[in-house]
Amino acid sequence: MPQKAFAFQLPFIKKEQIAKNVYSFYFDRIKSEFDFLPGQYVRLVLPHEDADERGTSRFFTISSSPLNKEHLILTTKLPHSTFKNTLFYLEPGQQVQFFGPLGRLFLQEDETNEQVFLAGGIGITPFHSMLQFAAKKQMQVPLTLLVSFAEYEEALFYEELTSLAKQQPNIKVIYTLSGNYPVNWGGEKGRISEPLLRKYIGDLQKPIYSLTGPLAMVDSLRQLLESLSIDSEKIIVEDFTGY
Repeated sequence: MPQKAFAFQLPFIKKEQIAKNVYSFYFDRIKSEFDFLPGQYVRLVLPHEDADERGTSRFFTISSSPLNKEHLILTTKLPHSTFKNTLFYLEPGQQVQFFGPLGRLFLQEDETNEQVFLAGGIGITPFHSMLQFAAKKQMQVPLTLLVSFAEYEEALFYEELTSLAKQQPNIKVIYTLSGNYPVNWGGEKGRISEPLLRKYIGDLQKPIYSLTGPLAMVDSLRQLLESLSIDSEKIIVEDFTGY
């Protein structure tokens, strides 16, 4: 069961650019009692002057696995905002306020239902946490990730997750590029679609589907699944739209 949400502080360690306009932010959780299930998220509070209309807090999915006891890692795009600017210029050792864990989209070690993860762009972050966790625990339940990016330069965790899937017979990872792609790109092309689902999922009615990403894409994916007569109880959509 998920841990009850509470307020806590962690010191900032470092940031690392991992893709085009995308950074991972590392926080030290070695001494913290905070724990979470893979896929959950936290509220991050960064008080700052002249905050814009969105205020001084945001919700972020935790992109690291709960088995990483050293670091809590948040991965996000960095468009211009007063909050993101404050996040970008955190100093090492600076204490940061959090609240969590939150969210009903998570993976438990005793999961027995086949899972299909459908993501767009930065929405891949909860599934990165889940797949890292599942691989380390050598979970036997079938897990399939289908994730869409506009271009290869934006394809988060591509090398890591495709390599992980090659080592785990129960995990499939499929990246598809809907815009520009390299000449030597060997992956899928276009958006997540019915033919793509049928290509990689044996029985469409069997899995639990989890959807994350831009709101318009999530709505489109939900409509696609409903058109395929997937039971609404087998479709999980995260409650927040920001990453």
